[in-house]
Amino acid sequence: MAAAAANDRRELQRRDNDGNLPPARSELSASDEKKLERLLQALRLRRMALEPKFSDDVIVWPSRTAEAGGAELAALSAINLGNAADAIGEGVRGRGAPRMKLLKQVEGVSVMRANSSALLAMRRNTPGLRIAPAAWAYLQYIRPLGDELEASAIQVAAGTKVKRFELRLADPQGRPVAGVRVKALVDWDGAHVPAVTGPDGIASLGIPVLYPRVEMILVEPEHTHWSVFLKGFDRVDAPKRLNVPAAPLVPDGFQLLANYAPHDAQAGEGVTVGVIDSGVGPHAGIAVAGGGCFVTGEDPADFLDNGIGHGTHVAGIIAGRTAQGTGVYGLAPACRLMAYRVCPKSGERGRAKSTDIASALDRAIADGCHIVNISMGSLEPMPEMPDILEKARNAGVVVFAATGNDGQPLLRYPARYSHTLAVGALGRDGTFPADCPESFQASEIRRRKEFVAEFSNYGLSTDFIGPGVAVLSAFPGDRYAMMSGTSMATPYSSGMAARLLSGERKLLNMPRGPEKADAIVRMLSETAKKVGWPAEYEGFGVLK
Repeated sequence: MAAAAANDRRELQRRDNDGNLPPARSELSASDEKKLERLLQALRLRRMALEPKFSDDVIVWPSRTAEAGGAELAALSAINLGNAADAIGEGVRGRGAPRMKLLKQVEGVSVMRANSSALLAMRRNTPGLRIAPAAWAYLQYIRPLGDELEASAIQVAAGTKVKRFELRLADPQGRPVAGVRVKALVDWDGAHVPAVTGPDGIASLGIPVLYPRVEMILVEPEHTHWSVFLKGFDRVDAPKRLNVPAAPLVPDGFQLLANYAPHDAQAGEGVTVGVIDSGVGPHAGIAVAGGGCFVTGEDPADFLDNGIGHGTHVAGIIAGRTAQGTGVYGLAPACRLMAYRVCPKSGERGRAKSTDIASALDRAIADGCHIVNISMGSLEPMPEMPDILEKARNAGVVVFAATGNDGQPLLRYPARYSHTLAVGALGRDGTFPADCPESFQASEIRRRKEFVAEFSNYGLSTDFIGPGVAVLSAFPGDRYAMMSGTSMATPYSSGMAARLLSGERKLLNMPRGPEKADAIVRMLSETAKKVGWPAEYEGFGVLK
C-alpha cells in the first residue's frame, strides 16, 4: 500500500505546468538519487513501525448515554475522589492486588495509572465505562537522514582493519565548529559510520574494509549553521582530510518566508496564540506572556524549552521578533504568545502523552487563546481529544495541527479530527543551499518553484499547506536553527492566521462561541491561495 501511494505521488505530476522537470539534486547521480529516495522511504516506514503507540496512562470516561445517579457516573465519581476500592470492588482475583492512582481530570475524562487487575475489576463492575490507553504524540520535525538512521550505525570492533580519514568543519572565519554529528554512509541500506566533531572541528572516521565505498557524507549541525552533504568516494581513495565549510544560517540570505509574507512588526496585535509543544525559550527574540507545564511530576509553572529546541523554533515562526542582522522573523510578532509544555525534560523528549496535550488545550481555552498550534501527531486515536476540541470551537478557538511526516495518505491525530485545521508542508526551490540535505525532500509534485514535501502526509481532510522545508527560526540560547517538517508548516499557518485575524477587528471582537470559530475558519479559507495541486495535498491552499 505504501509503495503504491508513493508511485501514485510520483506519477501525479512529474513535470511542472511549464513542462520542466524538477532540478537535480546537487552532485548525486540519477541512480544514487533513486537509491536515496528508497532509503528515505524505508526510514519513514521504519519510524512508523517502531514508534511506541501507547503510554502507561489510562483514560476512563462515561458513555454518552450515562445517566445521573447511575453506576457509571458513581464509579467515576469514586475514582475522582480517590476511592479506588469503591470503583473496582473487593475480592478481585488474579496476579497482584488492584492498584489505581488518579493523575488528573480533563473535561469529563479521568486520567490514571492502574494495573491490569484494577482495570479488569473496573470493567467487570462497571462495563459501561469507556477505558482506553493514552496515546503518544510525536513532534513532527525531521532530519533527512537523522534519528531513524541511528539504528544502522556500524559498531567497529577493536582491531578491525579500517581506512581512516578526517573531516574538519570550520566557519567562514576558519574557526572550528565543534559538537556536530557526521555520518559516512557506506551503503544505501543505511549502514554508516558516525562521528562528532571535536573542539578542533575534526571528526575522525574509520571505514571498515568490508565496505568498498563511502556513498555520501552527511554533516548535521543542530543550530547556527546549514547542514551539508558531500558526494562519496571509493574507500581506497579516501583523502586524509576533508575540509568542509560551515555556512552560517544568519544573516538569512534565502528568505523563505519573504516569498509569502513581508515582515510586519505590528502583525498579530490583539491576538493570543497558544503553542502546545516542547516549551519555549529562553530567547531574546520571543516574548512569552505565560503558560505552563503539563507533564506529570514536573514543575507546572515551567514552560521553558526542554532542550530539544522544537517548541522555540515553532514559537519563533509565529511570533519571533527580528534581531538586527539576522533577517529571520516571525509572522505575527505583536501577538500575545502563550507556551504550554507537554514534552518531558528527560527521557524521550520528542513526544507527549495525549492526555497532557488535552490538558494543555483546556488551559489554552481558559487563557483566552484565539489560535492554538499543535505541531505534534499520533498514529493512534486520542480518545480524550474530540470533546476538548469541541469545547475549543464552542469557545471560539481555532486549532491548527500537523498532518505528519510519514509521506503517506493519512493524517495523524489530532489533525484527523473535526474542529482542527490540518496542515501539510511544501518547499520552495532556491530557499536553501544546493548541497543541503533538505533537497532530498523535494517531491516531483510541483508547480513552478514550489513542491509538496516528500515527507508530508496528505488526505481529504487536509485544510492548508505551508512552507515546511528548510525553515529558519529561533533556537534556545538566542541562537537560530533550520528545521523541516509539517511541524514548521503548522506554525506558519497559525502565524498567518493571527496576522490575518489581527486585521479583521470586527471578527476578532466577536463574542466567544462556535460562531466566532466558524467565522475565522471561513475567513481563512477564503483568503488562502491555491497552488494548483489536488485538495488532498493543499486543502484551501497557502495562507498569504
